[in-house]
Amino acid sequence: MAEHVLDVNLIYHNAEATLDGAIASVVGQSWPHWRLTLLDDGSTDGGPAIAAFWAARDGRIALKRHRANQGIVGAYRRAFTHGDADFVMPKSADDLIAPDFMAKLMAVLLADRDVAMCHAAALNIDEAGTVLGEVPAHTRLDTPDGGPLQRAMHVMQRYAYSPSFWGIYRREALDLASQPMACGGWDHAFLAEIALYGHIRHVPEPLFLRRGGPAPLWRLARNAGMAWARARSERDVFADVGPLAPSASCAWAHVETFSLARLSAPERAGLIEAARDILRARWSTSFVREAALVTARLPALLAQAREVARGGATGAATRLRVEAMRLVEALLWVLEPGREAEALAATWRAQTGLAVGPEVAA
Repeated sequence: MAEHVLDVNLIYHNAEATLDGAIASVVGQSWPHWRLTLLDDGSTDGGPAIAAFWAARDGRIALKRHRANQGIVGAYRRAFTHGDADFVMPKSADDLIAPDFMAKLMAVLLADRDVAMCHAAALNIDEAGTVLGEVPAHTRLDTPDGGPLQRAMHVMQRYAYSPSFWGIYRREALDLASQPMACGGWDHAFLAEIALYGHIRHVPEPLFLRRGGPAPLWRLARNAGMAWARARSERDVFADVGPLAPSASCAWAHVETFSLARLSAPERAGLIEAARDILRARWSTSFVREAALVTARLPALLAQAREVARGGATGAATRLRVEAMRLVEALLWVLEPGREAEALAATWRAQTGLAVGPEVAA
């Protein structure tokens, strides 16, 4: 049964309040063939002591610790790569899984080698574990037949809520995928690429318990961006740039991800164009709001870059300008063409002194 072993990689950071329950929900699984690694992302609370307690009780549990906090994206890069089993399950310290979660999902994966990932229907719970309601069925992913591009487009059209991300992944698909992009909403682009390498399926029973309840997509993206910024703030002068436009950054992450996808050049180009159309339809209001925010903040960001350069940190100043221009190009790529986009391009050209515009973004 060695080929059916599941690597469960649980990331935690200052999760003393919920870690014990999260671990217990893994240990209580009916599927017996698992290995649990508790990955401490630089905790300063009592979480590591809880992890050590469980590791001393169960030989299937191992401990790993990051010397410094990596932030959510850095931590989950580790969660997707650690271990050598054929199946990988990233796990948060907040959420719980029902006793048959692994068994039901593994049954789907083992029945069809073309399935790259399987997740389950979910319930929202509060901090005390009280059920608030079921996550809407339309957020579950079930990719169609027709090829990798159709599967990726299905994810871009429907993925909205993290329970559809917390599943079991086939390591063969993970080995083909690029690393998650460091931006808010990184899971959107990552899941879309996974779909290029196999189907995404779901189990209809509500076997995943999501703590915290639902939140609007733009808020989830912004929170992720802010968390990334906080993780960078002590060592990067431009740590506050990314969260200015989390939805546009997420959309641009699709471009960067698909540009590296294992597809032919025409397929990559077609997928990138499809991504722009799909994400415009979903998030156009957020793009307009973020464009206004970037317009208001861009002069200060560029002034900060000049001040940093005068202080001798020319490399940091260059990186700040690159980060700011990345947001500009992302927004020009996602905004609907027309007079408003042209006016914004003109404003940004005046602010930056660079040749930015829709023709450049294309």
